[in-house]
Amino acid sequence: MLKLRSIGLSDFAVVEGRQRIGWIRLATERMPCLWLWNVTVHLPGELPMGSAPDINTAKSEFREAWKALKVRTPPDQLAAAYRAMNIRGDG
Repeated sequence: MLKLRSIGLSDFAVVEGRQRIGWIRLATERMPCLWLWNVTVHLPGELPMGSAPDINTAKSEFREAWKALKVRTPPDQLAAAYRAMNIRGDG
């Protein structure tokens, strides 16, 4: 299950279990404001990212992108990325 952990005003870490896997934040520097999201697990290739007009759409898009990424990423590669993030303090 994915959870949001507040890290600032309208700025959230996305966490699965105890592992930080991404973020969602309100981009107030843009007009109109919009919600930006991206996966931050260090894996080869392009990582999913996007924008949405509201927080619920951003959460839904993030969740679907994360599911798709996990399906195409071998478990050992994902585990290695988690370990690397925890060693660097990213997780």
